[in-house]
Amino acid sequence: MQEMTIDRAVNNAIASVEMEGFTISGDERDLIYKLLRKEIALADALKQLNEKKSA
Repeated sequence: MQEMTIDRAVNNAIASVEMEGFTISGDERDLIYKLLRKEIALADALKQLNEKKSA
């Protein structure tokens, strides 16, 4: 079985979200990649998202 890459996993997840009528911005996509590469903690990523949505 072929191992799923981060790119493929992110693209599949975004496609699924978009099929439900939501959109993912470039900044949100970048944040997802940082999270999966362990460049940022989940709590920090959620904080950034919450700050962006309340601004």
